[in-house]
Amino acid sequence: MRDVFTLITARVLRDCDGEPVCTHVGDVQVCAIKSHPTYQVLRDKVRLGRSKSVASLRLWESVGTLAREGDQQEREKWLMILLDLLTPYFGGWSKQLALKWRYDVSDIRSAMVEGALEVWFSRAGGTPSKELLDTMMTRAFTSARKLVESGSSETCATGAEHLVADAAHGDDFTLRASSIIDASTVRDPDTDERIRGERTGALLKRMGVMGHVEILHDKLRSGCRDEVDSPAITPTQAGRSWVDGKNLYYRISDLLPQYVGFSEAASIIGLSESQASKMARKGSLPFRVLWIGNSRVVSVKSLMHIMGIQDSIVHPDDVENGASHLGEE
Repeated sequence: MRDVFTLITARVLRDCDGEPVCTHVGDVQVCAIKSHPTYQVLRDKVRLGRSKSVASLRLWESVGTLAREGDQQEREKWLMILLDLLTPYFGGWSKQLALKWRYDVSDIRSAMVEGALEVWFSRAGGTPSKELLDTMMTRAFTSARKLVESGSSETCATGAEHLVADAAHGDDFTLRASSIIDASTVRDPDTDERIRGERTGALLKRMGVMGHVEILHDKLRSGCRDEVDSPAITPTQAGRSWVDGKNLYYRISDLLPQYVGFSEAASIIGLSESQASKMARKGSLPFRVLWIGNSRVVSVKSLMHIMGIQDSIVHPDDVENGASHLGEE
């Protein structure tokens, strides 16, 4: 029966699929560093034990940021990677504990993962990355000790697969953009959706960026989303049916760069770079940091969140209508 360490590694290797992996910003295509190793090569180079390297700690911090941001599927992927980077330091010790206490090693390893996850979900996102690493490892060891000292081993006969089960992401899952707004404050969600899009279009028109916006709209209508070519949108797909997939809905953040520099992010929230650096070391910085080599960047979506800027879902038709109304004034 495979233990949870093996299952986590298998899940990560399957998700990465032998392709180059970017632990800096999560996307090889937009990363400033052009050379990326496969996950297997990357994992062998990481040192998170007693002899922690600066590069490994920066990688850990970036992976931790990616595991707290993005959509649910991306967060799950990076959290699995975060755990998998820890398991090499648990393996030998868990075997020794199992031999000493005559306990099933798979149960010990499950307890270690559970302890590490308890820390991850209980700590705030602003916890300094090194402190988070040390606390997760300490709690993992403590949970294992408590398990073997509590009594006899009771092994689950069905295996540990359920601990890292895939989330349900059905291909036929559909969600209306109007389902995301607060139905308690709006009588007609469809009308609110159109108003939201038209107000956005009017704002973008005043800013003089509708040319940039229309380039994105043309890409969506031709079937190109996230720079991936796909068949052109059909008349049935052009309707208001889905938020994700081959359709025309998009988020406001799609019009913005994915990342900004650390100093620029600091100035946006009214801090100098030195002030932000001090806060980052203390774990009190409101946004999380990604490392690209020796440089730091910050997710624009993260900045939007802490500044209370809603990342609204809009439809190109509504945005263009709003821009045209302003032009007629």
